[in-house]
Amino acid sequence: MEKIEANARARLTLPPGVLPRQELGRYKYFLKVESHRLKILHRAGGSGREICRARSAILDLLLQNILQGIKNGSPEMARVAPPAFALIAIGGYGRAELNPYSDIDIMFLHDGEGVVRGKARPALAALVDGLLYTLWDLGFKVGHSVRSVEDCVSVANGDMQSKTSLIEARLILGDAVLFGAFEKTLLAKCVRGHENEYIQARLLDQEARRTKYGNSACMQEPNIKNGCGGLRD
Repeated sequence: MEKIEANARARLTLPPGVLPRQELGRYKYFLKVESHRLKILHRAGGSGREICRARSAILDLLLQNILQGIKNGSPEMARVAPPAFALIAIGGYGRAELNPYSDIDIMFLHDGEGVVRGKARPALAALVDGLLYTLWDLGFKVGHSVRSVEDCVSVANGDMQSKTSLIEARLILGDAVLFGAFEKTLLAKCVRGHENEYIQARLLDQEARRTKYGNSACMQEPNIKNGCGGLRD
């Protein structure tokens, strides 16, 4: 981790006035070096969990530096104060279990002031668009959403898989107080009192998934992610 962080400090800081999308080569080289470092670690006996945690940390540093570059170089940031927001990892990335080549799932959490009539204000839009377009240009598959705390409660209570992803949320960068309020509200309105309902939904989802992928741990060509006894289980 010390080597990864030192490399990020050395390579990812942008010159003044330069936006991240103008420096894709810088980010690609950082990712190439760190991916090679992980490959060496894995071949030397590093565990799968260790590699996944390190991969998550590499992506954390990348996203943090891209957002900082947007804040420093975007005209929208110069005109108004940045909105209260938090960049949050959810799902497997939130658990810090990110495999090489996995999609990354992120959420932009705002305090309700960053969005007006369903449209992000310029400063928040600059952060969202700047980060997403840079990640897409770097070749990442990104699952993303822009939500308030109230939006998260509504989504979590309406969809079991969304609730699972949000329960596993982890702060990458931004307003720690806002993130704390999100966690507290999610626990109070979506978890407590909903435990039995949630577990039953998980079991039904597991049964449907296993049926779809063969429902046997002894298949000759199992789906190692979704099959019976696979990674989902």
